Amino acid sequence: IEMKLNQKYLIGAILSVCAGQTYAAGLERSPQQIDALFESGTYAEVGYTHMSLDVTGTDASGHSISNMAEDFQLFNYAVKTDLSPNLRLAVIYDEPYGAKVKFDGENNFVATNLPAEDAKTRVDVKSRNITTLFGYNLNKNVMIYGGPALQQLQADVHLRGLTYGPNSGYNNHFDDIAVGWVAGLSYAKPEMGILASLTYRSEVEHKATIKEDVPLADIVFAGDYSHSNSGTITTPESINLNLQTGLNATTAVYAKVRYVPWGDFAYYPPVLEAATAKAKQLSKGLPLVNYSDDQTAVELGIGKRLAPNLAISVSGLWDSGAGDPAPTLGPVNGYWGAGLAAKYNFNQKLAFSLGGRYMWFGDAKGSTPDGSIKGDFKDNTGYIVGMKLSYKSK
Repeated sequence: IEMKLNQKYLIGAILSVCAGQTYAAGLERSPQQIDALFESGTYAEVGYTHMSLDVTGTDASGHSISNMAEDFQLFNYAVKTDLSPNLRLAVIYDEPYGAKVKFDGENNFVATNLPAEDAKTRVDVKSRNITTLFGYNLNKNVMIYGGPALQQLQADVHLRGLTYGPNSGYNNHFDDIAVGWVAGLSYAKPEMGILASLTYRSEVEHKATIKEDVPLADIVFAGDYSHSNSGTITTPESINLNLQTGLNATTAVYAKVRYVPWGDFAYYPPVLEAATAKAKQLSKGLPLVNYSDDQTAVELGIGKRLAPNLAISVSGLWDSGAGDPAPTLGPVNGYWGAGLAAKYNFNQKLAFSLGGRYMWFGDAKGSTPDGSIKGDFKDNTGYIVGMKLSYKSK
């Protein structure tokens, strides 16, 4: 019985310690985990993450580019309850996509013909996601789950400097809410510390009003174009595979694998696409941002309970990135990383988790959608610190 109780306690402890945000390929800032659904009884959590990246390089002219990645913060919340012995409900809030970029100094990403306050290339992408999941136990080990995901996506993009040629001065803004869905299957054997889950998350298609100022369109259309048009931005689908097993009464190992087809992602603002098609005599114009490869991310870790109220975990991380060359607004090519986390139980119900990750980014050439290399970014790193307060009641 002691072994069973320890394993059941540990499975929650390790999952809870290891849940957290990450920096990943494309615009991804959260692995969109649904760990709260697998908690027993009634459960609630609130989390905060601080992300600090150091991405420097040189532009195509050899000018130095100081750190262009600004620090940003993320929040996540989750609640879970049992509706009946076989039916459970979880509501999970996270902020899965984001970007916060600003170029400083004297380089090809800063315009010399604009006022100082508007001379820098800068990007701010934010998202909010609320996922509602119902889980139904087919038997004592197998659960199926699914539900809708409500997603808000907003972006402000300002391109400046020689890098963007005649489109220096380009502005783009949109803000939209749309719905996708999530479905999955899990297998649990708590007495052995075993939990496996496979989760699919759909694309979310945002049909938004996109506001643009397009200097190239001022030339090719003589300024005769609408600055506000309907367009589409689709965030990608994803697959998450999570595996965990107990080694003994106080130790568990886990693996997390995530796949996102970022290679299919491209954002074509209407006026930019039309203007680049006309200027370059193309049947289809250029996107604002796209990626060349799909992303695979892997995390392997081990967790150990050091005392009845203290558990720790260490992990190794690898992310393939979404291709090299990479967009100039996120010029890294995957990473290797290491993580350390701890969870302290104040009592049977209340716990606090604290974790950190350090990442060594892959070198990347920065390119614009026409394929031109505009910068070289090497030897870059980043770190993440996250904390979480959780409450659990049987």
